[in-house]
Amino acid sequence: MIKKDIFNHDIKARFQAGARDQSYRFVMADGQIRGAVVHATRMINEMRANHELGPLETLVLGHAYIAVALLCATLKGRDRISLAIQCSGPVTGLDVEANVAGEVRGYLKTQKIHAPDPDQVTSLSSLFGAGFLTVTKYLEDARTPYSGKIPLEYGSIAEDLAVYFLKSEQIPTGLKLSIFFDEHQEVAGAGGIFLQAMPGADPNQVAEAENILQSLDSAGRAFATGVSPEALITKDFAPLAPCFLDQTRVEFFCRCSRNRMQGYIKGLAPEDRADILENGPFPLEVRCHHCNSVYRFTEKDLKAILD
Repeated sequence: MIKKDIFNHDIKARFQAGARDQSYRFVMADGQIRGAVVHATRMINEMRANHELGPLETLVLGHAYIAVALLCATLKGRDRISLAIQCSGPVTGLDVEANVAGEVRGYLKTQKIHAPDPDQVTSLSSLFGAGFLTVTKYLEDARTPYSGKIPLEYGSIAEDLAVYFLKSEQIPTGLKLSIFFDEHQEVAGAGGIFLQAMPGADPNQVAEAENILQSLDSAGRAFATGVSPEALITKDFAPLAPCFLDQTRVEFFCRCSRNRMQGYIKGLAPEDRADILENGPFPLEVRCHHCNSVYRFTEKDLKAILD
């Protein structure tokens, strides 16, 4: 992966931002509800820089990044999870994935979301239109991936994921996704909260957790002011006595590499390889759509790879 440097070579600032970007798993209501809270400010800013996104595109794709980072709290081992949306609105669609190690990558299917009047957009639902949401789990001990698909009902990733879990897995679930922009349209804070009822959970306590979740102010705004994820959960969910279990890193990260791209070039059909050697273009640019990294191969490189 070729990640753009958003810290201007300030190694200390980069590591400090990385240390704050974490996912915390917890349980509450005597173990009847499990959850996760994620601080993702650095991840969203690096995603935005690599994909060269405007504020609106950052908001839409960023919500998807935060969502899959939260859903990793339900996984273990080498499991992975992906979220895909296909829709008729200006968003067109998106595809993101994450693994238990906290590595998140993905892309919008359009470089620019062409809203009729961006200044009049009051809800992201108008940008999605009709479509489908698909969640796929790649479980380490399963022979094939498990995939579920539902029609979009709200045009909100958080609300439609809650519908997905209720319909496809019969699990009451709540999510809160948040990206806070400062006066310069820069991402000052980003994160989210995920709650899920365990089998046999008391409906009254599940309802109380949902009410608290929906009444919360922006997690992104809170993180921008220095509030920690643990403090956010401990304070607002105090009646349900949350207990933290563990934490893992969260990072915009893709396992693409120059060597992997060379392998793709080598795997081209013989006629395509011959055409490249004869006609170029030079240098040949190979782009990873997951992270927007660009790998360039000169004519000399291509001859060494393909001859």
